[in-house]
Amino acid sequence: MKLIYAGSVKNLYQDPDPAYIWFEYTDDYSVFDWGKMPDAIPGKGEALARLGEFFFRQIENPARWEALGLAKQPGIAPYLPVRHHFLERQGARLKMLRVDVPDVRPVAIGGMLVYDYSYPATARQLLPLEVIFRFGVPKGSSLLGRKDWYPFPIHEGAEFTEPLIEFSTKRESKDRMLSYQEAALICKGQAGLLAQVHGKTRAVALFLKALFAGCGLKLWDGKLEWALLDGSVCLVDSIGPDELRVSQGDAVLSKQFLRDRYLGTPWEQALVKAKEMAKARATADWKTIVEHTLKQQPEHLPAPYVEAAQALYADFAQLIVDGRPTTRFAELVAKL
Repeated sequence: MKLIYAGSVKNLYQDPDPAYIWFEYTDDYSVFDWGKMPDAIPGKGEALARLGEFFFRQIENPARWEALGLAKQPGIAPYLPVRHHFLERQGARLKMLRVDVPDVRPVAIGGMLVYDYSYPATARQLLPLEVIFRFGVPKGSSLLGRKDWYPFPIHEGAEFTEPLIEFSTKRESKDRMLSYQEAALICKGQAGLLAQVHGKTRAVALFLKALFAGCGLKLWDGKLEWALLDGSVCLVDSIGPDELRVSQGDAVLSKQFLRDRYLGTPWEQALVKAKEMAKARATADWKTIVEHTLKQQPEHLPAPYVEAAQALYADFAQLIVDGRPTTRFAELVAKL
């Protein structure tokens, strides 16, 4: 198969049939939208592929919605079934229905960077939105920086009965939080389409919360991606620890500890400065500024961090897919 995209954590291959594509999950990881970091996490790729297959299979199964008591809820039933584009797994690869990715190009206007969303619509197309759901405010949540957006208290440790759903850009050089009106405009002004995305996101969020609760885990937040597939809103891309924040007792099963490792380092400080410089220059290429102007690169992880990261993905698969208890990640991350 032909490699058509080599990403920071995932490669895309074209199937001999142009209607299909393969996601290959690698052992690489990324933080702060940097791309491929200097270390690999052994076993990460296959664990993510197993988790992706598991979640898609669970979400497509009406009996699971019924067993979790969600299938007949008035606010959920109208958004079922939840379609997705997953077909099969082979090792660390998932076969998917191919969807077109919109070409969202930056344009400098009056010294400001503006993104052009006038891309032509196709029958199978990714919606250029990242959809975030939140059941609470764990440590490090970006929601803490938007306390004035909502008419209720936002503080670390707060929990919500209903998922708080937010939207951000997906195809811009830096994710940008959006109002609901801005999100609708990115959906070509179709408020009804945004309502479908919102309703299906709420349904999947409640499904995942109940699924994790059955494993003794608490779901705090997550992000989903959607596409229009022949007129229907379809769940796409991946679901796993890179898209979710889940806690096991006091331990949070997410890669936040890897982000925390780099906070305050010369490289992370250069990232912040480079993004400000890129904005002033009306360019999207802040990474080149980090590398060539500020001359910074991320450092290698210490061995205990690599070991904890390996345990994160292995534990997640063992707890969710295999249904076997383990606390190895929690024990390792507590020692960092």
